[in-house]
Amino acid sequence: MISAVGIKRILFADIDKVTADITPEIAKTLIQAAIKAKDEVLNVHGETWQIEETEASVTGYKNQLTGKNYRFDDVPGEVSPTFSIGQYDWKTKKAFMGGDVIQATSKDVGWKRALDKVIINKALFCLTDDDVWFIFPKCRIVSREANTDKAIAIAVKGLVQEPGIEGVSSEYNYEEGQIKALQA
Repeated sequence: MISAVGIKRILFADIDKVTADITPEIAKTLIQAAIKAKDEVLNVHGETWQIEETEASVTGYKNQLTGKNYRFDDVPGEVSPTFSIGQYDWKTKKAFMGGDVIQATSKDVGWKRALDKVIINKALFCLTDDDVWFIFPKCRIVSREANTDKAIAIAVKGLVQEPGIEGVSSEYNYEEGQIKALQA
């Protein structure tokens, strides 16, 4: 039995890293590559982590003769992981907000906002406190700067999308014990 409580770790990758159905073996490879690349959110502010799934939209069609529904049409709800990054480096800010990292003498010293609209898609790998991975192969990232307890955080919402790759689902849940991505 799982409860999927809290959040322990959030990793991210470019969506082109996902090329096939995410089995435990492929999940392990993707997660370990994100760890090696240091593509990780190191601070989730307060209690901002959550996964929300909106209720399905259901339309009933009535039989005009009886006034009763004779069929229904439904559209599934939207799935969205959300969190605010309380502390970050310029690389992480660029990953979630676009723009460019400013460098001086080969050192990252700042960030500047993109001049044009930026569309950011990322794969997200989210590990709960009770070791359940929530894997989203393709999320449209919608982010903004947000005041959180006297600091400027990056508020992130991942809009889960169809990956557009044959056989790849929009969400996977695995126990870390099956993936073993964090074991040496």
